[in-house]
Amino acid sequence: MTPPTLPDDADRLLREATGPCELLGVRSRDRAGRPTVWEVRAGDGSRLFAKRHKNGLMHRRETAAYRHLVPVLGPGRAPTLLAADARSLLVVTTALPGSPAVKAALGPVEEREVYRQAGLLAARIHAHPTSGGVVGERLPWSRERERALDRACDAQLCDEDIAALAEATRAEPPHTAPARCHGDFGPRNWIVQRHGDGRLSVGVVDFERSQIEEPVRRDLMRVMLQLTPHRPDLRTAFLAGYGRDLTAEERAACRAWAAVDCPAALRWALDHHHDEEVLGYARTVLEQLRRPAATA
Repeated sequence: MTPPTLPDDADRLLREATGPCELLGVRSRDRAGRPTVWEVRAGDGSRLFAKRHKNGLMHRRETAAYRHLVPVLGPGRAPTLLAADARSLLVVTTALPGSPAVKAALGPVEEREVYRQAGLLAARIHAHPTSGGVVGERLPWSRERERALDRACDAQLCDEDIAALAEATRAEPPHTAPARCHGDFGPRNWIVQRHGDGRLSVGVVDFERSQIEEPVRRDLMRVMLQLTPHRPDLRTAFLAGYGRDLTAEERAACRAWAAVDCPAALRWALDHHHDEEVLGYARTVLEQLRRPAATA
């Protein structure tokens, strides 16, 4: 097998940003198998990443987030943007020390601390001014519902599950205030670093889906409906870091948006080698939607 190489445009951008680099490996590929993220070692020994975005929108989202949002998260909480090229859809960033929370070996106390710090980061993201950010599209609710139910049929969900999705999406959810959002906020993108004194610190990566939208649409929905239903201790820790509980309107909106997201998550997981992590999220949502919604 031919060893991987850096494409000429990525190599050129890296050289302009940091000088000659040694390729350490390909870290991500698109659905067609083409490399999209390369890890390299710079001349000073530091690890860097070159990343090619799927399209111009994702490139604009991520570069805007690095320039306007990342600085307010705090030192060591996110990578630093070193270079960007809109024509080639490439960015070069520093590497964030640590490993994704989804892969980290964490005890229960450490898990709660990770979720507490994730809540703190979410609060900082959502509190940042919306000027300069990419505004997300919001379709009419009837269209969101129709698309979700069509996807549920495509995913061959049983009649019981389709009925649960239809009921959960029957009424448009309450509108909540838009804010800066990460868009893919979860353990895959939470980077956990262990320090010599036993402390953990959590950072966040991958801002290509960041945009201005209601936090209940993705960021908060993900935590409340996909990640913590079976771990109320983690939900409590996240909300402690977030600085407040969610309102009844936000909880209702999270449930409705989870129902809209569920068939898309199923389809994505089935298209990506039956990704068990994402399938698990979808199953968790369906389990909750089969029960009556809480009224308080």
